[in-house]
Amino acid sequence: MATEILESEKGFDSRVANGVCLACFNTPWSAPCRLQMAILEQLINYYGNQIILLDINVDYLEHLRMRFDVHHIPTMILFNNGKERRRLVGVYPESELCKAIEGELAGA
Repeated sequence: MATEILESEKGFDSRVANGVCLACFNTPWSAPCRLQMAILEQLINYYGNQIILLDINVDYLEHLRMRFDVHHIPTMILFNNGKERRRLVGVYPESELCKAIEGELAGA
């Protein structure tokens, strides 16, 4: 899994267009967001380059937050070939994230 910190909205659509992508809407000042990102970082070595992890700071990318109707952080949206497949709101354990990711990789 490659982690990318999204700096602008421009690259979002192209990053989620192909394959499996997990977009994590968060902020660095939120303890639950920091916890979720730590859990996601643990998955990087396991999945390698099979999926992309987008780190989206909603403080700076508010238009993306509004576009995807994100009201709570962390919110993770799992995309497969540009389509939203699953939305996870709150902190999720590694086992639940793996189930969601595996399901998309099996269908990719």
